[in-house]
Amino acid sequence: MAGIREMLSSSLVFGSILAASLLLFLFKGYQERRRAIKLRQQGFSMPPHHPIFGHLFILADIMSKLPKDAHSHYLPDRLRRTYPEIGPIFYLDAWPFITLTLITTEHVLPKFPAIKDFLYPLANGKDIVSMDGQEWKYWRDMFNPGFSASHLMTLVPDIVKETMVFLDVLNDHAMKQDIFRMKNLTDNLAMNVIGKVVLDSNLDCQRKSNPMYISPEVDARFEVYRSASLSGNPTSSATRGRSVIDLTLAAYLKRRASSSEVIDPLFKKIAINQMKLFLFSGHDTTSSTICYVLYLLSVRPRVLSRLRAEHDNVLGSDPSQAATRISEDPFLLNKLTYTTATIKESMRLFPAASTTRSGEPSFTIVDPRNGLRYPADPSMLIWLVSHACQHDPSFWPHADDFLPERWLASEGEELYPMRGAWRPFEFGPRACIGKELSMIELRVVVCLIARSFEISAVYEELDGKANGLGNGTKGRKMRAIDGERAYQVGKGEPSDYLPCRVKRLEEKRESNAS
Repeated sequence: MAGIREMLSSSLVFGSILAASLLLFLFKGYQERRRAIKLRQQGFSMPPHHPIFGHLFILADIMSKLPKDAHSHYLPDRLRRTYPEIGPIFYLDAWPFITLTLITTEHVLPKFPAIKDFLYPLANGKDIVSMDGQEWKYWRDMFNPGFSASHLMTLVPDIVKETMVFLDVLNDHAMKQDIFRMKNLTDNLAMNVIGKVVLDSNLDCQRKSNPMYISPEVDARFEVYRSASLSGNPTSSATRGRSVIDLTLAAYLKRRASSSEVIDPLFKKIAINQMKLFLFSGHDTTSSTICYVLYLLSVRPRVLSRLRAEHDNVLGSDPSQAATRISEDPFLLNKLTYTTATIKESMRLFPAASTTRSGEPSFTIVDPRNGLRYPADPSMLIWLVSHACQHDPSFWPHADDFLPERWLASEGEELYPMRGAWRPFEFGPRACIGKELSMIELRVVVCLIARSFEISAVYEELDGKANGLGNGTKGRKMRAIDGERAYQVGKGEPSDYLPCRVKRLEEKRESNAS
């Protein structure tokens, strides 16, 4: 009997907890739906709202028309296309999957807590993405010199060297005539470049796996700088490095008051965490953008022809000399206006990331159409969706067309870009610190590939046979968004990591001649 009483008692406790949890869930749901209803009644924009299910049915319908692996930033753009009256700023009620969300094109708010939680295992909250206020300003100022445009120009020969290795890898695939995933190759290239820029290390990721040990690098560089400082010559050419960690250590030694032989533990921790963030986050977005630039050039022969003509004009007619010319005069990259326009237009159509922020008490975001102030309180997620903003026809004439010419238009012309509508790096004081590095690397890569290789996406081959690439299985269903096979997935990369074949241009000419 005692055992039965214990079982009944346990069941009652479990049942009570379950009932209390259900009641709490229902009450929270009621609060969320009621809050959205009140906002709608006050005239704030949102898609048609169900009093019980919020926007869940609408979102489910949109998601059913997209590939299952499509990036989440397609959702706000699809909402805008389906309900154009909602405009560029609107609320989205998708509880219990996410708190009430304000979709917007403007913000000056701190990062949403989930972003900091996501980065915590990598940097323990001590990184310039997670930091705010004076702490952020202090460390951002510390790292800024290593990412300045003038300094990065001195590193162009190193970027060229890594890109030439990338060309060797492409040449290997051209000789094998095989299918490969471009994103794997560009990941390795971008990691090598960021490793060289940040740590002055030759990671050699393009040819082999190479583990990185950041802490010993920091200790070794600190000892070099400390010894030079004690000798009275802290900035001699023998000790002065050009990497981000070198410049950061130099700034740290200049700022600190003591001449301790031991590096400050807090500085070391933050420096290591930030180096990890630069390496592992910084390379991925550039890698995806390289893929999309190469892909768009492969399917837009008019743009590719004009881009090659610019390279002939600026870099000389012999593609084999382009690497030498760029290394000797990195500022030639600044003359490649159409190349830069092509890269920026690729980033407009396929931005690598979106931004989420937390609301603040009494904070509002103004709708530019009517001046209505949208509340953005701390319980809300503020989602700035670059993809939706950069495909919005109210900001971009011919928004879905690939038109590098819009970046060469003069003010007053139809295609002239609206200020603040292009946001792949965000803008303002908290814009991406790696913007200049990414743009330099992209121009170098495009310059050295465009006249030497013909790259073709081969999604149709994946549809027809099993080959171990991506989700390729024989007879698989074709997946696309608006006919676009290289739609964005995961962290913003092309679907299936962009399956490709490549030919050297001279091989293609010989094939055509025969």
